[in-house]
Amino acid sequence: MPARLAATVVVLRPAAGPSGVEVALVHRSPRLLFLGNFWAFPGGAAEAGEGAAEAAAREAREEVGLALDPGCLRPAGRWTTPAVSPAAYDAHFFLAAAPEGTELRVGDDEVDDVAWADPRSALGRWERDELLLAPPTRVSLEALARVPRRGALAPWLEAAAERVAAAHPPGGVDPGDVELAAGVWLCPVRTPTLPPATHTNCVLVSGASELVVIDPASPYADEQARLDELLDRHRAAGRRVREVLLTHHHPDHCGGAARLASRLGVPVAAHRRTRERLAGRGLRVDRCVDDGEVLALSGGPGAPERRLRAVLCEGHADGHLAFHEERSGILVAGDMIAGVGTIVIDPPEGKLGLYLESLARLRALPSPLLVPSHGPPLGDPRGALTALIEHRRMRERKVLAALGPEPLPVEALLPVAYDDKPPEVWPLAARAAQAHLEKLAAEGRAVHEDGRWRRP
Repeated sequence: MPARLAATVVVLRPAAGPSGVEVALVHRSPRLLFLGNFWAFPGGAAEAGEGAAEAAAREAREEVGLALDPGCLRPAGRWTTPAVSPAAYDAHFFLAAAPEGTELRVGDDEVDDVAWADPRSALGRWERDELLLAPPTRVSLEALARVPRRGALAPWLEAAAERVAAAHPPGGVDPGDVELAAGVWLCPVRTPTLPPATHTNCVLVSGASELVVIDPASPYADEQARLDELLDRHRAAGRRVREVLLTHHHPDHCGGAARLASRLGVPVAAHRRTRERLAGRGLRVDRCVDDGEVLALSGGPGAPERRLRAVLCEGHADGHLAFHEERSGILVAGDMIAGVGTIVIDPPEGKLGLYLESLARLRALPSPLLVPSHGPPLGDPRGALTALIEHRRMRERKVLAALGPEPLPVEALLPVAYDDKPPEVWPLAARAAQAHLEKLAAEGRAVHEDGRWRRP
């Protein structure tokens, strides 16, 4: 997908705080798939015929009610979304002075709050897990915080624009690893997973001197080398890998675990049922993780303590674990939910009743951000999990409606139960329908006879 031209504007005004300026920030609605629940600068995609500066000025007017002259915007670099982003944008950044006497207002349905913030204060709140900052926003704020304002605003803006541009990645291309919170990185890696997904989300969680790697999933040498390079940078910064954690045994979640553990000389940890499933597949699980176990990573100056609590989530895969980082609330959900595509519940291992119970268990956890197995982080975990539960309940009703008094094979139920899906996906849908039927049978609402199904 070609990247669409977009623009972001960093609007500043003089202030008495530690940075000498305040910057306009918008809170993106949690329901958005792209950076939902993150604080960011005003911005968005360019409309037909617009240049980047014109788009930046329009977005500032629409999102926060500021009238900016496109000719007065100072270029401050660019940032292109990584390949796994749900939307492809080539975002051009600009700096601008806020018109004197104007105030911010919410003017767009993608934004639910606006605020003026001192760059240093905003970064401090991010480090304390009080808010989420979009990665380009955080990097830009760090650059601004290193240029304390002295004197008039206009000459300072010139130097600040250069600093922000220099802080952005080389060529403006996102390297693909994203620091979601201080010490929590998302590093999607390409895997042989089910389309439309192409990558599996590998997550790094770090304290001051130790980190763990969750689901180093890729079997491909180029992706493994990219993860190696990232971990080498962490080691150079004084953070060593303590162990490799697995959510479950499926190949698109553990494909690179054995090689990485061997390279680093660290153990692999997973639930005991995952260890049983991996026996004989060339990947040894050295340590078993129990439901409710907490893995603590000590903090230090500038690095908060991280506490990963294991949450057993049966139903999709035997021994599936999610990991809830208790301080930030970030939930690494593995294959319980996908940000792109769907999660297949495939009997006999897949058990729909257990899966729904596990989703409800995850929904009860306090979390501002959920990292799914594939696709972007979800800014409304409770809403996303509720929607998934309701979708499965809807499908159950349709499967039940397809049953009649005469026994029928699963395939004969699909035209009714999956009439909203194209026939080319029905072979996969047949496995999901089987899971629904087995749940209904356990509840006494369906009867299985010689490979066929009917109402009781």
